[in-house]
Amino acid sequence: MRRLGRIILYIFASIGGLVSISLAVLIVIAVTYRESKPDLPEHIVLRLNLDQGIADGRSDDPWRMLRGDKAHYLYDVVSTLRRAREDDRVSGLLLRLGATRIGMAHAQELRDAIAAFRANGKFVIAFAESFGGLGGATSEYYLASSADEIWMQPSGQLALTGFGLEAPFLKGAFDKAGIRPEFEQRHEFKSAVELFTRSDMSEPSRRSLTRVIESWMEQVEIGLSEDRSLTRNAVRSAVDRAPLLAQEAFEAKLIDQFGYWDSVTDEAKERGGDGAVLMALSRYDTILEKSEEVGTKVALIYGIGPIETGDDAGSPFDSERFTSGNVARAINNAADDDSIMAIIFRVDSPGGSYIGSDTVRRAVKRARDKGKPVIASMGKYGASGGYFVSMGADKIVALHGTVTGSIGVFGGKVSTVELWNKLGINWARVAVGANAGMWSQIYPFSPSAAARHAVILDYVYDDFTKKVAKDRNLPKERLDLVARGRVWTGTDAKAVGLVDALGGYSMAEALVRDALELPSDAPLEIVVKPETKSPLDQLRDVLEEGGSFTEALSVAFTPPKPKPFDAIFQALEPALGDVRVFTPRAGVLQMPPFRIVP
Repeated sequence: MRRLGRIILYIFASIGGLVSISLAVLIVIAVTYRESKPDLPEHIVLRLNLDQGIADGRSDDPWRMLRGDKAHYLYDVVSTLRRAREDDRVSGLLLRLGATRIGMAHAQELRDAIAAFRANGKFVIAFAESFGGLGGATSEYYLASSADEIWMQPSGQLALTGFGLEAPFLKGAFDKAGIRPEFEQRHEFKSAVELFTRSDMSEPSRRSLTRVIESWMEQVEIGLSEDRSLTRNAVRSAVDRAPLLAQEAFEAKLIDQFGYWDSVTDEAKERGGDGAVLMALSRYDTILEKSEEVGTKVALIYGIGPIETGDDAGSPFDSERFTSGNVARAINNAADDDSIMAIIFRVDSPGGSYIGSDTVRRAVKRARDKGKPVIASMGKYGASGGYFVSMGADKIVALHGTVTGSIGVFGGKVSTVELWNKLGINWARVAVGANAGMWSQIYPFSPSAAARHAVILDYVYDDFTKKVAKDRNLPKERLDLVARGRVWTGTDAKAVGLVDALGGYSMAEALVRDALELPSDAPLEIVVKPETKSPLDQLRDVLEEGGSFTEALSVAFTPPKPKPFDAIFQALEPALGDVRVFTPRAGVLQMPPFRIVP
């Protein structure tokens, strides 16, 4: 009887496995193969729903659909709007936003694209049910102000409340728990370690971060005063009174019309002309036939997220890790490809591994040595390690609101022996070598280990600053003023010589044309590198390396293994907002963690 039960269990398990495999294959086929393209209508109003989110990175990942990723990708939006502004079938754009946070740099990139779209005689209407409400929406409204008209529900609010930053400090909790932080920083503005070592914000950190949000506020005031024909004093007055009720926002000339989504869609279609069709921007991009005009081929390579060493890109469900080996290989391959004439290196990273950052910088320098111009284009962040990988480029482009700089280093660990003693747990160890086990999370640094750690940090900071001075041609006395771990907005970074130009993808492409001595309107063929592998290709790679089909599916569907401290830091993620928490280790190049107050 027991044997019969095993047979029945085996049959059901086999059926379940076959069903799972069949489902996976069907999904892969559905993602890989797409429907034929219908014709576009004669009158189109594009619709862009930014409540679905906006991201910087490559959008051609075939696993996006399986991950449920509905976010719009910045380059796709910018390039599609560029093509749409030349399309006589497209008369306007309906922009929906207000429910999802949009960073300052992304808002500015979209503002530039919308301004160029409007300059060709197209209309733009922005709609929000509410700009914020219980949370702020300053950068979201800043984006909306680039439209011809702003609509909002009469029940909505305008939370044009400005900017605030918050950071948690754990020293008090660590003291109570018996956890001892052992960190050093180079230098006073490199304040990421203060999260562990202090109970409050240091004066240098407060000064640096205050200047960041002051610069953002200046950019918003200038933009809104131009867009809404208001004085900067009037804008600041509205900010200081916000959140504003709908009628108050209308009286302050910040909202043009009240209405609901159905009303604004009807209005947009009416303005679009006879029989105008409201079409999602992504759908328009999918249907639109690519231009037959062949341009100079330029590689677009992404470096998104915290920088890690190694080649492992993880599973397809974690495809946006910034691993130094993968990014450096993409740059090297583009440099060796005779059909590629230049490289745009899009960086959106708060930093990470010093070793990994140096690996990528070397690839950038090698590409230049082979005669390939490299333009680094920064998104929301290009700080610390994110600046390190960018500084060797021919030119660095940042948005006004990009957070960059943070030229410095920190390193260290926490020791937990006192915590374990409180719990009645005693750790014993044996070691050979004076500094063996120096990175133990149980015991503190020995005097000799602490001395070596300090030597390492001094070396990293010296190496970082020397390379900045060489790459950016900055004299030592000036370098000391812009380094020491201080963060800058793109606007201020340009003023002190850390970046060359302000703008986004379009500015990067303009600098490519300059570097290649092409006419300002010369077409460029942007090719994202490395080439994307289809889901079938990714599964086949595992099989060709000797893995079974089950192992191939496991690679595809198993998330990366957690790192030390992940459980603690994931709990802190809500407090740290846009900046991903670092894992303590030696030689880390990372900007200070902070949360943008909603």
